[in-house]
Amino acid sequence: MPVDLKKIPAEEPLPVAPDKFRWLLTIVLCVIAGAVVVLALWPKHLSTRSEWFWFCTLMLPLSVGIMGYIIRLRRYENERDRVLWWNHLYQKQYEEKILLGQKAVGVLGMSYVTPVARNKLAVALLQGGSGLQTHYSPAIQSTLTTASVIFPSVTLFTEANYQTRLESILASVIGQLHAELVQFTGNLFVRIHHDGVLNNEHILTIWRKIFPASYAVNDITVSTDNSGLMWLDGWLDRRDEALVLSVEINLFLQARDQEAESVSALLLASPAWLTCYRVMPQMWIHRPVVIAKTEEAVADVALWGKITSAVPWFFWRAQVKGSALTGALLAMDKLAFLSEKKGEMVLEDTFGRPGAAVGNITLICACEHAVISEQTQWLMVGDETTQMVIVRPA
Repeated sequence: MPVDLKKIPAEEPLPVAPDKFRWLLTIVLCVIAGAVVVLALWPKHLSTRSEWFWFCTLMLPLSVGIMGYIIRLRRYENERDRVLWWNHLYQKQYEEKILLGQKAVGVLGMSYVTPVARNKLAVALLQGGSGLQTHYSPAIQSTLTTASVIFPSVTLFTEANYQTRLESILASVIGQLHAELVQFTGNLFVRIHHDGVLNNEHILTIWRKIFPASYAVNDITVSTDNSGLMWLDGWLDRRDEALVLSVEINLFLQARDQEAESVSALLLASPAWLTCYRVMPQMWIHRPVVIAKTEEAVADVALWGKITSAVPWFFWRAQVKGSALTGALLAMDKLAFLSEKKGEMVLEDTFGRPGAAVGNITLICACEHAVISEQTQWLMVGDETTQMVIVRPA
């Protein structure tokens, strides 16, 4: 679940220590007042030179004043100790939350089939590569700009042809990850996110057909939810030693305007797995943050990704609404991050809208560029919500 530092009970201010000068005046006034009272009420038949008289006149008021100071000092010390202990617990929990928020999954491998490239996608996009083509679609009697893995991008497919094409592309993507799947073993979980052209059961059947039985899989989840990058948040909280193969499918049965086809896979390792097997990943993907309150979200994602105002970074964004982008840039500028932005790539301009594959495609681009540039990558994607995440080279 998202880490929220605001849910930690706040620190308390230390209590004000008793003012010694004021208490000295209080004790003196107490002695004077006591002496006046004793003199006024002292029986006339008793001597004013006796020890009892002086005790009542001086020692008793002095003792009352000193006892008042001692009681006040004791109350202060008890409250101070309580606040110090409370703030110690706060600091301890705050540091634990920071460490939890800064956890990162490791990238062990990635593969993909896209209209632009089947490897070095980030390089191709940064050099101006584009798979977007404009065609006339007889099906909807309109012109569409799309990027398809095959040409022409508006070809009408039957469901049977679509299934055959998906099987072929999926097999190619998994084949590219063969070396990593053999090298890195452990509890493997498969996550498949698709665009809903086929139902979940159909996708699962295809997956079981093409995925080699030699790779042991603990569990498979198939969904069409629009969580974007936020599925990573749950995996970062896992304590077990796990690998996750994240597969995202955005493949046309009928062409979609301004969208790009892609099938991609990321092999990720949980922090516990990396520690247990002592493996250094290729890149680190930090905890994603949903933008609710923009300035807080920018501060949080920078904290989780260990970005300061002196760290250079590259900006990737996809499917982000203009209002969300404006707010984020203003917050970055206010928090002194924007001055270190070293470049920017908008996927819609060259690649096209990634659609259901927005999470994997932006992560793949950022991971590849992180290795090449040795710079931190700041991602911003729009799905059901607008989200940000930091990718760093290992």
